[in-house]
Amino acid sequence: MTRVLSIVGIVLLAAAAGSCRPYSADEGDGPDQPIAFYHKVHAGDNKIPCQYCHYTADKSLDAGIPSVQLCVGCHVPGSSAPTAQRAQAALAFPTAARDTGRGTKEWRGEATKLVDFWRSGQPVPWVRIHKIPDHAKFPHYMHINAGLKCQTCHGPVQDMKKVYQFSSLRMGWCIDCHRGETPLSAEEDASVRARSSYVRRIAALAQTSDVRGQKATRPRQRATTDCVACHY
Repeated sequence: MTRVLSIVGIVLLAAAAGSCRPYSADEGDGPDQPIAFYHKVHAGDNKIPCQYCHYTADKSLDAGIPSVQLCVGCHVPGSSAPTAQRAQAALAFPTAARDTGRGTKEWRGEATKLVDFWRSGQPVPWVRIHKIPDHAKFPHYMHINAGLKCQTCHGPVQDMKKVYQFSSLRMGWCIDCHRGETPLSAEEDASVRARSSYVRRIAALAQTSDVRGQKATRPRQRATTDCVACHY
């Protein structure tokens, strides 16, 4: 029994040590995708809102991956035509006339791959970048509806040519934000505090002189740190 406990202890210590390693990432760490989708062009230059493509972020656990049909809605004219006409689908944007500009040949080549997926009726096999363990949950809709911006967790996506994992996604990273230790913009912080059920509950208890209303943990806490909040 002692031996078993010792082994468990070693495993837990190793896991704790691993979680304490500093996290760093840059664009070079981003995986290659089947289509080089330039967020800088779409979200940056053209200022397309994140939720135009990731349209389930405010109503689902996951932000959602845009369908091929959504993409061809911009790049292929007549994409709403019957499936039988997909074989005649042709790329409309970027146009061949833009091939004289630096980089546009590459853009057109990548967009042509999209047309091939549309013609074949196959989804784009995107490589997943952000992944948390199955025993933890990150409900996107709760955070989006609380007023957090996508860039708070995902970094300056509008400046990225290749998307990479900007934040560690580790437990301590989440806890720091819930405790109010992660800097947010004044607008975000005010929005979260106004909509946080935790903040409202503490305030209500304090007004009734309930001792549970005393902020005995963190003075700037924004959300609960109960285990069941993320592990349910």
